[in-house]
Amino acid sequence: MSFSRGLKAKAAEVWEAGYQHPFVQEIGQGTLDKSKFQFYLLQDYHYLLNYAKVFALAAVKADDELMLGRLTAIQSGIFEEMDLHRSYMAEFGITPEQVRTVKQSLYNRTYTANMLAVGQTGDLVEILATVFPCAWTYYDFACRLKEQYADRLEGNFYKSWIESYSRDEFLQSFEWFYDVIDELVEGRSEVELEKITAIFVSSVEFEYLFWDMAYKQEMSYRL
Repeated sequence: MSFSRGLKAKAAEVWEAGYQHPFVQEIGQGTLDKSKFQFYLLQDYHYLLNYAKVFALAAVKADDELMLGRLTAIQSGIFEEMDLHRSYMAEFGITPEQVRTVKQSLYNRTYTANMLAVGQTGDLVEILATVFPCAWTYYDFACRLKEQYADRLEGNFYKSWIESYSRDEFLQSFEWFYDVIDELVEGRSEVELEKITAIFVSSVEFEYLFWDMAYKQEMSYRL
């Protein structure tokens, strides 16, 4: 197994805990309290704005036209992803003013600050390692939910969320990460590989904390 594809196994415990989290499972079942999903939408909207900034930092460190094109294409895709959020927000009656003024939770700020710090100080492969878990876990979870709850999808309020993240087009938007990461780590020392792995695992852990934060609707340790 290549280095990039082996990263999932390095984060196996928290990866699976994320999939089994009540927030994710209740999306599949269609039973998630809509207030929890609304909280998630508002927090994730601001997360995605910072996520796009990390790709901008990665683009600055790209040294060829193909890589620059791939990174900017993902940025464009992030803004398309936000259209799904806006669609759900409209169903909840969330106004643009609410979106603009909502505060990021402590967990959201910490996750995005970590990614932005890697974007500022890391090299290209480290930046890819910190953003990779977001897309990879979403695709994996959505595909598994679609299969596990196939008999419940019709009438599920969250069907469009599941279908959006399980579609082939979403996979294709980040699938190239595998080969690029493997290419960029060639000749790296064990110490360097361990650092890249740790960056990846940290982001998987933050993904878990994001689900947990949304389920509990926590802004900080004091709620």
